[in-house]
Amino acid sequence: TGIKKGVFSSAKFDSKDGELTLARVLENDSDVQNWLRPHPQEFNITYNHGRSYEPDFVVETEDIIYLVEVKGEDKLHDLDVIAKKERGIQYCAVASRWGKANGYKEWHYLFIPAGQILPNSSFAQLAERFKEL
Repeated sequence: TGIKKGVFSSAKFDSKDGELTLARVLENDSDVQNWLRPHPQEFNITYNHGRSYEPDFVVETEDIIYLVEVKGEDKLHDLDVIAKKERGIQYCAVASRWGKANGYKEWHYLFIPAGQILPNSSFAQLAERFKEL
């Protein structure tokens, strides 16, 4: 609770160390305009023959909107996680093309290992280090 930059005033997190820490980073980062924990099926992204994928966060900065996935280091090479990552990258590419044609912001996908998110992290540094080109 007590969220000020989030689209909603409260949020639930699947992991205390990665996701909750990132939410605190987002709240305290001057580069972040707002952020969202998407509700189930809010994005309608599918992978692996119709399975639903919900990103952990959507983060808006002045120039870019980020689709963010936080995963524990033990899951980084999981085939299901990799399939979600590939679809997230594709989603951002399509959203960016549409945005460019219609005067909106570019989208980038971030896949961040949970252990790399520290309380003193800046979102800009995380974005630069983990963005998918």
